[in-house]
Amino acid sequence: MIKKLLLILFLPLFTSAQTWSGEVASIIYDKCSRCHNSNGIAPFELMSFQDAVDNASDIESAVTDRVMPPWPPDPAYSGFAHQRVLSAQEITDITAWVANGTPRGDSLQEPGAPVFTGIAQISTPDLIVQIPAFTINTPSDDLYRCFVLPTGISLHKYITAMEAVPGNRAVVHHVLIYADTSSVPDQLDAADPGPGYTSFGGTGSPNSKLLGVWVPGQEAEFLPSGMGIGLEANSKIILQIHYPRGISNQVDSTQIRFQLTSNFQREVYITTPLHHGDLDNGPLYIPANTTRTFTAHYQVTFDITALAVGPHMHLIGRSIQSYGVTPGNDTIPFIDIPEWDFHWQGMYHFPRLLKIPNGTTLYSSAYYDNTVNNPNNPNNPPQPVFLGEATTDEMMLVFFSYTFYFPGDENVIIDTSVVASVPGINYSQIVSTAQLYAPYPNPTTGDFQVDYFLPKNSTVKFRILDLQGKEVWNSGTKNVPAGYQKQWIGNFHSGKGEFLLQLQSETGTRIQKILIR
Repeated sequence: MIKKLLLILFLPLFTSAQTWSGEVASIIYDKCSRCHNSNGIAPFELMSFQDAVDNASDIESAVTDRVMPPWPPDPAYSGFAHQRVLSAQEITDITAWVANGTPRGDSLQEPGAPVFTGIAQISTPDLIVQIPAFTINTPSDDLYRCFVLPTGISLHKYITAMEAVPGNRAVVHHVLIYADTSSVPDQLDAADPGPGYTSFGGTGSPNSKLLGVWVPGQEAEFLPSGMGIGLEANSKIILQIHYPRGISNQVDSTQIRFQLTSNFQREVYITTPLHHGDLDNGPLYIPANTTRTFTAHYQVTFDITALAVGPHMHLIGRSIQSYGVTPGNDTIPFIDIPEWDFHWQGMYHFPRLLKIPNGTTLYSSAYYDNTVNNPNNPNNPPQPVFLGEATTDEMMLVFFSYTFYFPGDENVIIDTSVVASVPGINYSQIVSTAQLYAPYPNPTTGDFQVDYFLPKNSTVKFRILDLQGKEVWNSGTKNVPAGYQKQWIGNFHSGKGEFLLQLQSETGTRIQKILIR
């Protein structure tokens, strides 16, 4: 009896203290509700305690598997402004709350639910372009529809802010915003019945200039003071809007709002220095039932300030990574997307403006899977995939938003919460630790290459471990000079399956996964 009484008395010390009012509501409202509301694209609402209780099992599963909130970049590789990422503690709070029976706590202490009015943040724009009312019917396939919208601007302007306002947030998955002065979009529009024309990879015009990207949950984009994106005279705005499959008789009338100025601004450019037209091991071609890894590099010839980065592939792509190596052999990590999803992509803005010094070499590595193991493969059975803009083609692009560097740019902070939330990382500085990049090809039959970086001369040893941590191969120790290096590993035949490739050096240990077939 005494033991039972003591257990009852001390039970609260060993049970979860997480409650809706105490921890969980603020997480849900901050990271989930922007899409999970009555006008959002998510399939159910998360605007109240009861909403969360009704969907507790789905919430727990989604956050545990890290599929929600949708955020493809690896935050451990490079942080971005306004990133929709749950911390380990936030995931623990949610899962513990569900496991403990979803207690509400003190309802008087609950934070107020956010209000999503659909009212634009840019209330007094200098230019509004809006698509005509368009009815969406997508019973079995996603639709990528381009709309050509005149601006009526006869003089060169600079865009200092822009905002996408979806006409129907429940059906607009993402919006790519382009400008074009050619007649190609008009010709494509005229050849396709109804408002706009269907185009998967881009606008179909080689003259289109990317201005920005909108994805669910994103707010208006305001460029740093004194900077602007050039908008040529007589430009037309081209919106490529992605409507998911399964929509019936829904109407959209998305608009874009711009703040413009005629005053000179430091021009912000969006270009693709890393692209499929200049691959290290091209051409971009993935035979049926094979996997391929393609790499590209480009040397910067002046100091630049990077604002954002945005990789782009299609459905065969499975992962992509980009980084830079400075003339001093330091590494700048740009972005790593270990599980590529074509349906969730965009431009990712650095939390602090990032200086890329003159002479830096930009690198990218992209992995493609044209086998039945790729759930997004558009062909069954797999077919050869070539470079192209169609759904069944492939691309490899890494966009950078940048301007010419001015001293002090690296001190401009875009999102203080992200900079402050990663202790020990100063985003105005480059990384000066050993780096191990994705091996390729991966999967492999036993012969593969891996790139790595050393900040100083070091002894190096490569090891391959099984998933239980047992060493099955090692390279032996060797002396390697500082800088960007390559390691070829051939004739590894110690079994099939998933292994861990480990780099040991004097400045740290790094690990990548490798799949042996």
